[in-house]
Amino acid sequence: MMHNLDQHMSEWMKKVNAQPVIMSSRIRLARNLENYVHPLMFPSESEGHRVINEVQDVLTDLKVLRLDELDQLSKYKLVAKHLISPELTKQPASAVLLNEDESVSVMVNEEDHIRIQAMGNDLSLNELYQKASEIDDVLDRALQISYDEQLGYLTTCPTNVGTGMRASVMLHLPGLSIMKRMNRIAQTINRFGFTIRGIYGEGSQVYGHIYQVSNQLTLGKSEQEIIDALTELVDQIIHEELALRDRLNQHNHTETLDRIYRSLGILKYSRLISVEEASYRLSDIKLGVDLGILEMEDFRFNELMVAIQSPFLIDDTDEQSIEAKRAEILRTYI
Repeated sequence: MMHNLDQHMSEWMKKVNAQPVIMSSRIRLARNLENYVHPLMFPSESEGHRVINEVQDVLTDLKVLRLDELDQLSKYKLVAKHLISPELTKQPASAVLLNEDESVSVMVNEEDHIRIQAMGNDLSLNELYQKASEIDDVLDRALQISYDEQLGYLTTCPTNVGTGMRASVMLHLPGLSIMKRMNRIAQTINRFGFTIRGIYGEGSQVYGHIYQVSNQLTLGKSEQEIIDALTELVDQIIHEELALRDRLNQHNHTETLDRIYRSLGILKYSRLISVEEASYRLSDIKLGVDLGILEMEDFRFNELMVAIQSPFLIDDTDEQSIEAKRAEILRTYI
């Protein structure tokens, strides 16, 4: 079962992350080519394939996966690993280019012609921006990128015009969730040009008290200003989250112990479990580990949250149900 957990993980996800709240960070740059209509308006698939070829010819160091050559399950696995968006799987002519450890992915022909993503498992937004920017520079030297001196980078969606950059941080926020503070947090940060979404971005569901915080505004601010503002915001959210965890542990101690140990028992002994329940039970275990209530030296929260997703559990040669396989994986590692 150890192989089952490891084989689907991107190498960058396996690096040790000692942060109690931060799960991962991402910088995404949206770019378009001047001599093509936007992907959603392609007159034919051949237009999309020409864009893929142009990008592939420039980024020769990256591995290319053309989605029309993949089966549906392989596409869903890429989504579960955050290497592509769900929207990319719906495009008839699309691709993703990946570096060796899959910390960099370049989506081709999603909403924009090019979306460069750099990902890491800590709050290293400046380093991630530098990594994404290096790829952007290579593309800019070889291709005609849509850019306006006043507006900046031109994108399909007007909300991305300007820097074309979305910076985001994935946070584990059980304290704020349990204490029912998330709506207030979301309303507050929205007024400052930021948003909170589910684990897979816009329109996605929240699993295991995991939220994605990102900037909404890209016009009128520099990349560094966006990164600095998001970093400051995340630091404030972390401060409030940790304060609420202490409050739960001190003033709601019995309830907190019951929540944690009840989830531990379910994960250790259940034979069938849904992805929704599994994610929240894992969140409780993670909370228990972070509070020092549970001693689990090798609790692999980030990796388990990926491994329990249905695409990694589908096997036509195995009659065992997805819910049963999920429960078996969790019994093995908890």
